[in-house]
Amino acid sequence: MAVSPPIQSPEPLRLPRGSVRGGIAVVVTATYGYLLILGTTVPTVVINAVVVVVAFYFGSHATAIPPRSPTAPPPPHRPRLVRALLLLGFLGLAGWFLWHNPTFSGIPLALTAVLEVLGGYVGGYAVSWLVHRRAHTSPVRKRLATFFRDATAFGALALTGYICYALATNQVSAFAGKAEDALSLVVTFYFGSRVIGH
Repeated sequence: MAVSPPIQSPEPLRLPRGSVRGGIAVVVTATYGYLLILGTTVPTVVINAVVVVVAFYFGSHATAIPPRSPTAPPPPHRPRLVRALLLLGFLGLAGWFLWHNPTFSGIPLALTAVLEVLGGYVGGYAVSWLVHRRAHTSPVRKRLATFFRDATAFGALALTGYICYALATNQVSAFAGKAEDALSLVVTFYFGSRVIGH
C-alpha cells in the first residue's frame, strides 16, 4: 500500500515563508535601535529579543540545509533579506554612535553586547567559509578543513569550560573582567563556524 505524501499546512496568514518571523525581527530590532538613539534605557527583554533574533538569523540552524527526500516538503526559506537588513541596521547604529562620539566608549553597552554576538557569528562564519570553500578540491584541503573543525571544537570546549569555571567559582581569569564578553565571543564564533562546517 502506497503512503500518500504528507499534506503541507499553509503558511501563517498565507504570507510567503518566513514573513512573520522577518516582520517580528524587523519590528524588535527597529524598536531597539530607536530606544538606543533616544538615549533611554533599553529594557532587558528587548535586548534578549534582539539576541534571539541574531541567534536565529545568523546561527547554524537558520542556514543549515537539511537532507531531503523526494517526498519531503521544500526546504525552509533562507532569510537573506532579513539577515542583510539586520546586519546593515546594527552596523548603521554603530556608525551613528561613532559619528557622534568617535571612540568605542561612545557605543552604548546594550549595542556592544549585541555587536559582540553578531561579530562572533559573522567571524566564525567567515573563517569557516575561507577554510571550507575549497575543501572538496583535494585530500590535503579536506584534511585541513577537518583539522580546523576539530581544533575549533576543542578550543571552544576548552575555553568555554575554563571561562564558565572561572565565573562559577568567582576566580580571576586570564580575561581580567571580560569573561562574559569572552564567553559570548567563543560561543557565537563556534556556532557561526558550524554554519559551513557541517
